[in-house]
Amino acid sequence: YNEYKSYLRHMATKSPDASSATSPLSPEQEQQWREKGYAIVPNLLESDIVKGTTEKMAEIFKDDLGRDFGSFGSSTVARCEFPTNSIIDKIILHPNIIEAVSQLLRTPHVVLTQSEGWSKAGHEYEGSQENKDQRFHMDYGNNTWLHPTPWHEPENVAMIVYLADTEETEGGTAVCPREGDDDELYQPPYINMPGQAGHWEFYNDRAHAEAYFERVDPEVAAFRRKLYEREIIPTYKPGDVLFYRYDIWHRGTPVKVGQRRSVINLAFTKRECFWHLTWNRAWTQGNYYGDNERTVIGLSPRQRAVIGIPEPGHPYWNATKIRNFAARYPGIDVTPYMEMLKEQ
Repeated sequence: YNEYKSYLRHMATKSPDASSATSPLSPEQEQQWREKGYAIVPNLLESDIVKGTTEKMAEIFKDDLGRDFGSFGSSTVARCEFPTNSIIDKIILHPNIIEAVSQLLRTPHVVLTQSEGWSKAGHEYEGSQENKDQRFHMDYGNNTWLHPTPWHEPENVAMIVYLADTEETEGGTAVCPREGDDDELYQPPYINMPGQAGHWEFYNDRAHAEAYFERVDPEVAAFRRKLYEREIIPTYKPGDVLFYRYDIWHRGTPVKVGQRRSVINLAFTKRECFWHLTWNRAWTQGNYYGDNERTVIGLSPRQRAVIGIPEPGHPYWNATKIRNFAARYPGIDVTPYMEMLKEQ
């Protein structure tokens, strides 16, 4: 409870341009995310959590070919959505993850909008919708009905938590860093990609997508060639977190044949930005059987807030609602909610 109050006071008084000892991202990492559109952060997660999550992912995906990784609705991927009621949740709602998002969005009021474990295996299959060697794209296209806000007004943070060493597996996420406000590749509207502009056909595979634009719009094709010319493919180590944005050009690259690269994909948005939709099924869809309920009981108030349970001190709460909340989750500690109510 006292830690939660201290956190709220810290976020309320922190200067938007200041870093602090409690911020998980260094000033350089934060600045790179703000200016370049991405930052790779090591040592954010405990090694035992990374190791346990890697083992759990291997168990879940042991019979999955990993060819069409990340496809929405995959029964295997669904087993890695929050709440998994396993060690994977310790990464999804890790305090350092939540605090880093708040640091980047400059608000404590953030919510989880995507949570999936993906396992991509190397193979030789080719196809127009294949995930093996992706085309350059931005992620806003299937996360909101809207176009991204101006660059310096970010509303969400996306991230990929790596559970593999891509020096061994390959398959690291490629990015095209933004180079300042005048960068020709980052002038809105961002529509030069498959599936956008109301008429471009959608191809996931790089070769098919770029061949399509060469046929139908040489100007767009020339623009996209510059993305590949400027791409960088970092090497990721287990536990590294790639923080990025819905408006940065990026793509998935091939995993080495015979290898498998597992990750946890996450996204958070400002609580008031309801136009950034939840990618997954509702977090509550698997309720009634006890596992989800036990997970909720074990979370901190801060962690509960990012999955849709109002934080202590929120106007939603009154004594009756808190008592009913406690009745629904026997054993839950509602002291923070009651104490904040007394102070109002």
